[in-house]
Amino acid sequence: MARDNPFAKLDLSTIPERKASGQPSYAMTGAAKTVVRSIEDLAENTKKLMDGEVVVELDPRLLDVSLVADRLSEEDEEYQELKQAIQESGQSTPILVRPIPNSQRYMVVFGHRRRRVAEELGIPVKAVIKKLDDITSAIAQGQENSARSNLSFIERAYFARNLLATGMTKDVVRSSLAIDEAMLSKMLGVVEVIPEPVIKVLGASKKIGRDKWLSLRQLLLAPALLRASNDYVSTPDFLEIPEERRFDALHDFAKKYKAKSAAKTPKAVEQVKEWTSGDKSLSLSVSPRAKKVAIELSSIEAKPFSNWLTARIDRLYQEYQQSKTNTDGE
Repeated sequence: MARDNPFAKLDLSTIPERKASGQPSYAMTGAAKTVVRSIEDLAENTKKLMDGEVVVELDPRLLDVSLVADRLSEEDEEYQELKQAIQESGQSTPILVRPIPNSQRYMVVFGHRRRRVAEELGIPVKAVIKKLDDITSAIAQGQENSARSNLSFIERAYFARNLLATGMTKDVVRSSLAIDEAMLSKMLGVVEVIPEPVIKVLGASKKIGRDKWLSLRQLLLAPALLRASNDYVSTPDFLEIPEERRFDALHDFAKKYKAKSAAKTPKAVEQVKEWTSGDKSLSLSVSPRAKKVAIELSSIEAKPFSNWLTARIDRLYQEYQQSKTNTDGE
């Protein structure tokens, strides 16, 4: 239930100088005028506060995080720059919060980093308070991040998946990120294949765009490669790699692993064909290979038959060629 504006029923026209006639019964003193202006300003500010248009200062410890996470990296260079800027010049842009029913606390809609900086610096955080439902809050959070262009592709995909996990529809997700169905499909395709632990280890990957993430997704569709990648990102050597270089390290690992696996895969061998004469004096085996066929003659007649075959090889080959011509003609 919305709170009443405590100044809404204040009727300033009852002050003599403000009667409809315009003819005051007595002259208002300077002090009286100041009181009237103060009451007017307070009433207007209260109205704006009710509409969420006034910036107030809140204790950051009274603010809870939003329902849906959208960040994968917290202690990055961008955060440190923000902290330094607020420490030197103050907070220039307020955050948006909404009241938590039946409590004295608020939930952050957007501006989590600014809230955290204020808490670390021990100062109040500037905020606008608005009563929002979950859907409106999610859309506001997504669109603010899109407008500021400070979320990477994977963070936006991560945010989309988290929105859906809370029960939001795809329409709400598309509205919150200002994307179409095709882009949402690509984002979800990435976060549905690449496990969350891998994504979190890779972090925001600010310089990695959609195409590279789709390439990694394609590689990790192979179960063996997915298992190997999971193991790789949990090794101490990988965790020592700076976050901004981890994606490329994993992508290179996945490509090399795939190439190595392909090299180790045995090539299919065609079945060996064998023939034996009725009198058992000659045996022949044919072994097809990649670029040649091995013919082996054995038994008593092996050498005499090979000599006979060699002497007649030209005529036999001509008969073979003729048979091909007849077949093609038909």
